[in-house]
Amino acid sequence: MNKKLVFYTLGKLMLFVSALLIPPLVVSLFTRDGCWTAYLETLAALLVPALLLYTLIKPEDKSMYAREGMAVAGLSWILISFVGCLPLVFSDVCGLADAFFEIASGFTTTGATVLSDVEALPQSIALWRSCTHWVGGMGVLVLTTALLPGTGASMAKAESAGPQFSKLLPKVGDSSKILYIIYSALTALLAVALLLCGMTPFDSILHALSTAGTGGFSNRALSIGYYDSAAIDIVIGVFMLLFGVSFTVYFRLISRDFKNAFKSEELWVFLGLCAAATLFIGIDISSIYGGLGKGLRYSFFQVSAIISTTGFSTADFNLWPALSKALLLLIMVVGSCAGSTAGGLKLIRAMLLVKLTKREITRSFKPRSVKVIKLDGKSVSEDMLSHIAVFFFVYMLITAFGIVVLALCGCDLTESISGSIACISNIGPGFGRFGPMGGFGFLPPLAKVIMALIMLAGRLEFYPMLVLFFPSAWRKS
Repeated sequence: MNKKLVFYTLGKLMLFVSALLIPPLVVSLFTRDGCWTAYLETLAALLVPALLLYTLIKPEDKSMYAREGMAVAGLSWILISFVGCLPLVFSDVCGLADAFFEIASGFTTTGATVLSDVEALPQSIALWRSCTHWVGGMGVLVLTTALLPGTGASMAKAESAGPQFSKLLPKVGDSSKILYIIYSALTALLAVALLLCGMTPFDSILHALSTAGTGGFSNRALSIGYYDSAAIDIVIGVFMLLFGVSFTVYFRLISRDFKNAFKSEELWVFLGLCAAATLFIGIDISSIYGGLGKGLRYSFFQVSAIISTTGFSTADFNLWPALSKALLLLIMVVGSCAGSTAGGLKLIRAMLLVKLTKREITRSFKPRSVKVIKLDGKSVSEDMLSHIAVFFFVYMLITAFGIVVLALCGCDLTESISGSIACISNIGPGFGRFGPMGGFGFLPPLAKVIMALIMLAGRLEFYPMLVLFFPSAWRKS
């Protein structure tokens, strides 16, 4: 591995990330919330080592390959989560372990929180939390490749959400710019829609950023339920689904490639799953809310929030019947489309795992049969199927580890399972004390750090984090 290139790139990246602290710093100065010194101290803590890495380390070879891209992705996300938590520490919002969990939850778009009173947060800190969602949703490294030429495809590929990385245009930088233009336009459209629905300008910006990143941080203790508005529920519910759709679909739409835009099997399965879950849960909870109409309203919002891994809430689904909670747990695991800002296993992987299982069952009684698995009319390679099977095994293995960690902290089985899935799938709320009206604040500091690392592993889809612990990856080839 080219270690000089890895640390040189990290220095370059940290210089770029320092610019992300400017908006909350400006808000702090404007609102006089007293946190401006915390941002300056964070900038100092960030810029000094970043400048040293960038100026003192000069790699002879600047060609970045898979190993370097993986290492940069894994290290950079740990580093930005640590640096990003410093404003919370320096402004005395919480301690280091709590702050690391909170900001890792922000950048990974998990939305799980350890803070007991989010409404008491200074406005600049509330903005910073939502900003981490927005940047983390599309990806820190994707944003870097969009704005800094010559950063390479390996980093963006290591950070991409889905079984494969596909460029929209021949150059990775151009693809990243297109993604962020679409992303920014949808975010701005949502902010305006929320403003028209009655939200304050500040609240509309915060919730637009959190929705776009499918994160779920809110400045309200009751989340979206605080507003008690059917219009706001519908607008955010629809946009959560929009951000759960692959951005390739939107690129094809603006390119007027309508045939291929609507050809995606994953898109139609996603919409069908949302509709079915909404209907079944709506019927199941209709008696709680006095009729099917309100039942469908709350069901639609919560299904959108969970399947898109956003994690907003308008109701305490801890109180819903067992069937509704079971369906929510199922879509927690599945997640949304690959190439979106959502987390989870990704629907395309679940679909291919089902097709692979069906093929292997057929082979058990027809051993000579040869069946090629197809998706969108195209053959899926055996290497891709093998990769997905291994990915699912790693997903289950780390989920089991998280369950054990939470069980050792005194959580019951339901809390342990839902809490671990909520972290690894970057959803946020689970069941029990991890429910929409609860949080992760009661966990001991070490458990918070472990669950934060699980969130980071889930957001990066494991390999960039796991590669850091393989000695062979760090050796010179």
